[in-house]
Amino acid sequence: MKYELSRRAALKLGVSGLVLASPVASTYASAQTSSDFPAEIRLDWGYYSSHTLLIKNKGWLEDAFKDVGTKISWVQSRGSNNSLEFLKVGSTDFAGSAALSAFLSRANGVPLKVIFVASWGGSSIIQVKSDSPLQSVADLKGKTIAVTKGTAPYFTLVRALAQANLTINDLKIVNLQHPEGFNALRQGQVDAWVGIDPQTAQAEIAGDRAIFSDRSWREASVFSVSEDFLAKYPRAVEKLLGVWVKTQTWIRENNDEFVSFVSAQAGGDTEVTRRTIARRDYSDPVPGDELLASIKTATPLLGSEVLRPGVDVDKVLGQLIDPTPAKKVVGA
Repeated sequence: MKYELSRRAALKLGVSGLVLASPVASTYASAQTSSDFPAEIRLDWGYYSSHTLLIKNKGWLEDAFKDVGTKISWVQSRGSNNSLEFLKVGSTDFAGSAALSAFLSRANGVPLKVIFVASWGGSSIIQVKSDSPLQSVADLKGKTIAVTKGTAPYFTLVRALAQANLTINDLKIVNLQHPEGFNALRQGQVDAWVGIDPQTAQAEIAGDRAIFSDRSWREASVFSVSEDFLAKYPRAVEKLLGVWVKTQTWIRENNDEFVSFVSAQAGGDTEVTRRTIARRDYSDPVPGDELLASIKTATPLLGSEVLRPGVDVDKVLGQLIDPTPAKKVVGA
């Protein structure tokens, strides 16, 4: 199901129009009080997260909160692990990450709630150089693999290894951030790499081969908020998600412009951007049963170095999401 922001919901959130080319004006400012909104909202953005790049560059969030005087502060992150660490230590109020990464943070005691699904899909690819002798996941045994622990590519690797009756312990893991992992593969410093777009698309275009690829896995990129912030400022959360929903609509309706924008901002090739965006599905933003099921199916594969022994998975899943803000925004 694809969601559009209804006119009624838009007016409730104080936003107008489906195309975010102009400042967002509030129609209910008189009903708002200073206690409804914080002095500042802190969140992360990244080149790997093209929708946050768009929102930040266009100033849509700043426009949405201008009438209530809330300052928007952006912090650059380089992956799910960065983003969730910022939230954990209190440097940000929101975090964008892989869904499984958010689950692990919650399992490790970070008081967060997943409130939005930013997009579905992803790379889910294990890559090697074009001249590599490696032909399958089974060939990875004893080899050196670059991957960022605690991110979606890491979980892709764990799942792929399980299908080949291998575990992380059968490999030599080099824990590198996504761009560094890509460079390590290109320079021949590792045997294989598992990363994310846009680097995955760059590797494809450069001729690197995929020894594993599975598009059937519906990996979600999610948006989380600290429980304390959600409890104090629910209207601010709804207002912010209103911008996220409108951004998803804008991306679907302006795909070519989005490709050109991301290519220009990230300094990348248009074909790289096109492949990256084609792998994402900007629909179904309300977190629910499908999201929880996708996380739960992966948890048995996680080793003790990732998921603490004794964690009550069902209890953590029961505490993980709060779909209420997203439902209000999309009118679900």
